[in-house]
Amino acid sequence: MAKHRRKLSNYLLNKSLQLRYVAFVTVMSAIISGALGYLIWRQEADASAYVLEAFDAFSQDSELRDAIAARLTSGDNKLVLTMAGAGIGLVVVLFMYLVVMTHKVAGPLYKVSRYFDEMAAGRLGNVYSLRKGDMLQDFYDKFREMHAAVRKQHQEDGETMRRFLAACDQAGAGAGDALGRELAETRTYLERRDKATA
Repeated sequence: MAKHRRKLSNYLLNKSLQLRYVAFVTVMSAIISGALGYLIWRQEADASAYVLEAFDAFSQDSELRDAIAARLTSGDNKLVLTMAGAGIGLVVVLFMYLVVMTHKVAGPLYKVSRYFDEMAAGRLGNVYSLRKGDMLQDFYDKFREMHAAVRKQHQEDGETMRRFLAACDQAGAGAGDALGRELAETRTYLERRDKATA
């Protein structure tokens, strides 16, 4: 069976939160990498200039000087390209890694917010576990415990209402009067509550 391939957009559940964090860390890393790269290049360029100055102090051979200067310039340029490639590679890898890591936080938060929406709509279904590797496991376990306690209380209240309605039926209360209408509405309400915890 082929494994489902995820797209980058699948990892961005909360784009404003994730991209803001990822962009900040990525830009800071790029600035630090660029500054370090510049310092290394500057040191290399200064060393090359020092070599040429030392050569000028001991020799007047212009052809040899030009060859050494070309070799040093070529080395400096290769160093710049290598550092730029490494810096860009680092930024790309860091960006991808941070998207995945923030997804492991945003995923649980997204899931909890959906359960809150369900609760606000009066539905108290089962709360399923997080994926292996997701962050906020302790927080999510506490949320599950709270949800289970609310669901249990909901069910216990429903059971109490069922016993009350059964006692009213047994006593013949409310047949065809205002109390009967209230009891019928209570039964309808109880059916809706039972569906909410199904």
